[in-house]
Amino acid sequence: MQIVIRDLRYASRRLWKLPIFTSIAMLTLALGIGANLTIFSFVDTMFFRPLPVRDPYHLVNVGHGVDRGFAYPKYAYLRDHNHSLESLAAHYSTAPIQFSRSNEESETVNGAVVSANYFTTLGINPIKGRFFTVEEDSVPDRDHVVVISHEMWRSHFARESSVVGKQIQLNGSAFTIVGVAPQEFVGVSPGYPNDLWIPTMMIRLGYRFCDAFSDFECGPINAIGRLNSDHSVESAQAELSTLSEQWNLSNPTIKNREITVDPALGVRAMDRPALSYQLKLMMTMTGVLLVIACANVAGLLLTAGTARRKEISVRLCLGAGRFRLVRQFLTESLLLTLGGGALGVLLSLWAKSVLLLYYTKTESYRTEYDLSLNPRTFIYALIVTIAAGLLFGLLPALQSSKQDLVKAIKDESSSQTRAQQPGRNALVIIQVALSIGLLVSAGLIVRSVVNIRKGQNFDPQNVVVMRLRPRLRDYAPEKAQSFTKEVLTRLRVMPGVEAVSLSKTTLVWPGSGDVRVRRPEQSFSRKEDQLLVHLHEIAPGLFQTLKLPLIQGRDFDERDSAESPNVVIVNETLTKLFWPNETSLERTLMLDDQSYRVVGVVKDAQFRNAAEGPSPFLYLPYWHNRDQVDATITARVAGDEDKWLPILKREIARIDSNVPIESITMSKQVNAQFKRVLLTTAVLIASGVIALFLSLIGLYAALSFAVTQRTREIGIRLALGAQISDMLWLVVGQGLRLVITGVVVGLLMTFVTTRLLRSLLYGVSATDPLTFSMIAVVVFVVGLLACYLPAQRATKVDPLVALRYE
Repeated sequence: MQIVIRDLRYASRRLWKLPIFTSIAMLTLALGIGANLTIFSFVDTMFFRPLPVRDPYHLVNVGHGVDRGFAYPKYAYLRDHNHSLESLAAHYSTAPIQFSRSNEESETVNGAVVSANYFTTLGINPIKGRFFTVEEDSVPDRDHVVVISHEMWRSHFARESSVVGKQIQLNGSAFTIVGVAPQEFVGVSPGYPNDLWIPTMMIRLGYRFCDAFSDFECGPINAIGRLNSDHSVESAQAELSTLSEQWNLSNPTIKNREITVDPALGVRAMDRPALSYQLKLMMTMTGVLLVIACANVAGLLLTAGTARRKEISVRLCLGAGRFRLVRQFLTESLLLTLGGGALGVLLSLWAKSVLLLYYTKTESYRTEYDLSLNPRTFIYALIVTIAAGLLFGLLPALQSSKQDLVKAIKDESSSQTRAQQPGRNALVIIQVALSIGLLVSAGLIVRSVVNIRKGQNFDPQNVVVMRLRPRLRDYAPEKAQSFTKEVLTRLRVMPGVEAVSLSKTTLVWPGSGDVRVRRPEQSFSRKEDQLLVHLHEIAPGLFQTLKLPLIQGRDFDERDSAESPNVVIVNETLTKLFWPNETSLERTLMLDDQSYRVVGVVKDAQFRNAAEGPSPFLYLPYWHNRDQVDATITARVAGDEDKWLPILKREIARIDSNVPIESITMSKQVNAQFKRVLLTTAVLIASGVIALFLSLIGLYAALSFAVTQRTREIGIRLALGAQISDMLWLVVGQGLRLVITGVVVGLLMTFVTTRLLRSLLYGVSATDPLTFSMIAVVVFVVGLLACYLPAQRATKVDPLVALRYE
């Protein structure tokens, strides 16, 4: 212990005497460690963070695969007949609900429908009032009670102590507040915080697409359970699977779906695949940045070790062992990384708040993730810090402790400097090559973002999207369609509204449904063998509103009503697939074995990444469906779309103030839909720029040190008549050889690895030659500048001073 304390004291005193070197090294490491810790915080939150409840590691999510829940009767059967779970609670946690108080404008909040044992299963207590009783969750549509979140209590009720017993309006129905949830609890679906909770018996208030009480194929209800102390996840899954099969046998019309039981950690199972790919990619990129930072600091330590060669040789002559010197150098390295790690934690706190801005709301869903520090993130930061210290400290320690004592004592440094030069050069080449990889990847993603934001063959700018939800007020189709038509009529005559139309869902989504498609002459033994095509149900004028080119035929119009023959508009890809060398107009398509006539062809509008390629798509007339209830209004406006949203919502409310409206600009909706691409872009750009900066600093430091070591040689060359241009080229040429080697190695490496980015690339190839060549030129030019500065210093060497050097 005394030896360790002595090493620490010596190392700290030495670093304190070198403030510039210490500051640069610690800041460099802070950038690499901070970037890694930031992305790990996302990984931790998305996959490993437990819920803020009692014994969270005993909780499990129960469901049908990735995105299928239960009808209420099946949930009740599993709840009442299992023995592996202490309790099994139901929840439907992503229910958009229109909330209002008396004399206040309504707003959309994130609601949840939960069973009476939901809160007791989680093991939490209210801070005001109580939670639901079993009686309040026993009769459908009877008990209008609600528990609100701490945030809603704060923002809408100013923390009133008398909030329990007050009434609020939810989707037009009066509800009584019976309790307030604790501050740290916002639901069981990380990323989708709940503002309020209502009993499962009130599910029809927020979910009207099917009846979860009588339709056994209706599956909105998810389940979360608490394991009994003598059972595991595996035993619970085995038992619940058996119970599920028993239920299915008693209900032969039910499809047999596998039961899944997973620890209740991180985000929903349906969100994990895309997040897993994205976060692996970002962890790799920030890992590359950390390697560059370590290589940079290793180069600085090699330089510092060369400057200490006489001190080291004296210590060796006095009997210090090489192991003792290596230990001392590693102690200094670890002190540097501990300081850099502490700074990295502070940088991470800032970076996380910036990156969270990319998780914007999508229509009615507010997203919110808890990225606060916890023991796991601190342990990860400590491991990364120690690993980085060993990574960049070991090579300089071994090289610096290996000295030729006779030459060192005589101060004959040139031979030793040349011996250490390959190590420094290799570090510079590695940094440049890895920087090329990060910058090319960032360039490809940036071009994808440009394509996303400008739209593929349509213009999302100056467009607002409003989802009308008459279904939540239980409107009949006739009443809902009459309301929707009146909205279109009113908005079309408003000054500043350039075009307006509607559809079942917005065009940003993959589609409002799908259908099996074939030509009439084709026959298939199984329906599943037919082509599955996504579709949108749209009203006349939507193509004009979005500036989506109609290249053949006509748009839908008043002829396409519920009484009209079946017609369809197809995109270019579907046309090329079915009629590659012929026109598709007036052709017949079989959609789920029903005949439809093709009346138009439009450009491909849906987004598809480089891994997927173009996809067939078709459009059906909105008014041909007699059962339309909810609708999505799309309006192109003149000016700032954010300012237009409240104006348009007020105009719609004048027609019927009871209809809930969810609104967003199409630009923000595009950003929300492609947030993983935008977030990855931000990380890659930041990593690439930092990597390039660090690489150039490393190149500059290596050349500056080379100039210092060759001062006498340069002076002799100048004294013998060498030209200034010769000295410039001597240094610049040495640096450019490193830059060119790093660029070539980086391009070859990146040409192979960028294929991993294909699922994030839109409208650009993973091997796009323009991006590769532009990044190579930029790195070469900036590298030339980094070489020129120390070269310029070499030309100012005074031969007389240089001859007396050393």
